[in-house]
Amino acid sequence: MNKPTLLFRLQNYNKVSLGAIIGATPRPILDQFNLIFWESTDPFPADQISDKTLYVHSFMLMHHGQISDEIRRLRESWPRMEFLAGGPQATADPERSLNTGFDYVFCGMGEIDFSRLLNEWQANNLEKGIHRQSEQEINLDLFPGFSPLIDYIPPIEITRGCRFGCMYCAVPRLCRGKIDHRSVASVLQVLESYYRIKTRRKRIKFLTPNAFGYGSTERQPNVAALTELLQAVKDFGVAEIQFGSFPGEVRPDFVTRDAMKVVSQFAVNRTIVMGVQTGSDEMLAKMNRGHNLEQAINAISLISEFGYIPHVDFIIGNPGETEDERIHLLCFMEDMIRHFRIKIHMHAFMPIPGTPWANRNQEPIEPEIHQRLKKLANAGHLDGWWENQIGLGRSERPGKAGRSI
Repeated sequence: MNKPTLLFRLQNYNKVSLGAIIGATPRPILDQFNLIFWESTDPFPADQISDKTLYVHSFMLMHHGQISDEIRRLRESWPRMEFLAGGPQATADPERSLNTGFDYVFCGMGEIDFSRLLNEWQANNLEKGIHRQSEQEINLDLFPGFSPLIDYIPPIEITRGCRFGCMYCAVPRLCRGKIDHRSVASVLQVLESYYRIKTRRKRIKFLTPNAFGYGSTERQPNVAALTELLQAVKDFGVAEIQFGSFPGEVRPDFVTRDAMKVVSQFAVNRTIVMGVQTGSDEMLAKMNRGHNLEQAINAISLISEFGYIPHVDFIIGNPGETEDERIHLLCFMEDMIRHFRIKIHMHAFMPIPGTPWANRNQEPIEPEIHQRLKKLANAGHLDGWWENQIGLGRSERPGKAGRSI
C-alpha cells in the first residue's frame, strides 16, 4: 500500500516557518508519509504525487493571488489533492485563506497541533474548514525550530511573541500577548545540531521581535541575560555572531548604554536594525509604539557611537497621517542621515489582518514626497519595498471586492 504524500510548498519566505513545523513533528509520524519538498519555481513533481496528497503552505498577504491560481491548476490535474494553509496570514485571516482555495486552515502556532492534524487527515477524520491552536502557549525549548530535511539553516529563534501593541502589527495578537524566550541551554542544543549538519559554518544569526529584549520580562533590557546568551554562543565556538541585525531587530527603548556595551563585545555585524517607524511623538502615540522620539534619537546616537550603522525602519502613509506629518517624517529622516549617517529601511502602510488597523486605509503619498523618498534611495540612503507596498496598500483597501477581514 502506497504511503500518503505530504507536499510542502517551499519558498524563500517560508522555509523558517515550515522548517520549524516539520522539525517539531516526531519522526515516526513523518515516516508514515512520502515527503515531497516543492521548491520555489522548480517544476511540479508530478511523478511523486499519490492518490492521497496533502499540499502544505505558509504564505504572506501579497501571495493570495498567485496561490489561488496555483491551487486551481493543481485541482484540475489532481482533483483528489487537498490543501492545508498555516502561518501568520492564515491565522490572521482564515476566511480569506479558505476563499483562496484551501480545504483546511490552521490558526495559531502549529508545533503541537500539526502532528494531530496529520493523524486526523490520514485517518480521514479531519473536518474541512478552520482549525485553531489547542495549546495556549508554546515552549520554544521543546522544539528545535528547524528541520534537517530542508536544506536551510535558519536564524535561531530566541524569543517568540511581543507584549507591545503596535497598531499595524499582528505579532502580539497572534501570540496572545505571550512572550517566550528560548533558554541558553536550548540555544546551545540547536547550535550542536547546526554544526553537525554544517561543520564549517561561521555565522549565526537570531530570530526575535526584539533582540535586546532577550530574557526580559520588563520594558527594559535584561543585561545579565544578554551577557549569558552571547558569552555562551561565543564559548561554543561561533566565529561570527550576528546580533541586532535582520531578522532580529531592536526597539529604541531597549537600546541602553549597558546593553550596547555587552552587544559590542560579541556582535560582528556592521548594522543594527531598529524600528522607529515615524518622526513625531504624536504619530508614535497613534501607533501605540510605547516609546517616544527622544528615546529613538538616543538609541540612534548610541548605536552610532558604538561603531554600528543604525538601519532604521520607518512607515509612511499611516492611517490618519497628515501631509504635514509626512513632511515632518522626511525632514526627520534627512536630519538623522546628516547627523548619524543612518540607513533607512522604508515601508508604506498596509492594512494587515489581525491588527487594530486592519480596517484602515493607507493615506495617499504625495508625488513630491514620493520623489524625495526616491532621491534618498538613489543616493544609497534608503532601501525597502515601499513602492510595491504603496500599490499593495491601495489594492488591499478595506471593503475592496474579494477582501475578507
